[in-house]
Amino acid sequence: KVGYPKTTLWSVKNKEIRMNQTDADTTLVETIIDRYTKTWSLLLQYDENRLDRPEKTHPSQIALDYDQAKNAIAIFKATLIAREEASELVGMERGQYLQSILDNIHQTFDGQQLYPTIEEKAAHILYFVIKDHPFSDGNKRIGSLLFLLYLDTNGLLAQSGINDNGLVALALLIAESDPRQKDLLIRLIMNLLSS
Repeated sequence: KVGYPKTTLWSVKNKEIRMNQTDADTTLVETIIDRYTKTWSLLLQYDENRLDRPEKTHPSQIALDYDQAKNAIAIFKATLIAREEASELVGMERGQYLQSILDNIHQTFDGQQLYPTIEEKAAHILYFVIKDHPFSDGNKRIGSLLFLLYLDTNGLLAQSGINDNGLVALALLIAESDPRQKDLLIRLIMNLLSS
């Protein structure tokens, strides 16, 4: 390093880069940068462990009860077995873990909900079903199903922006994460759900 101020180094490098690119290349890159502005911001905040809860959230309205969840899981299991994508172990509950998870996300303290928003509850459903393994098999798939079901029941799925690839990435990220990262992952999911 020569000792130039960072802005000067950036200016020199930026001019060198621009000299080697066509206007079409520059426009394409700038379009991508602009289109994914939220991505760059969330990744930086995640890396620096300063990801806040989103400002715009939706108050929780409709609970996901145990019977509704079990019915959805039974339909899901039958569908996957018919497609030869699951065994009988999928959805086989271990103890009352699912009931506990659903009860926990709806608990209150001093008359206030601990997780008052749709985004918080959905994020916790996804996280707890994947990390707590309430089923013998299929926890990532079932956690994803209940996450989507909860969002849809509360009218947030269509506007959430969550797609197949994003949900797979989230489920795998949660599964492989250190439990000490729970709050950070919950905030990440909430931010991905907010528009």
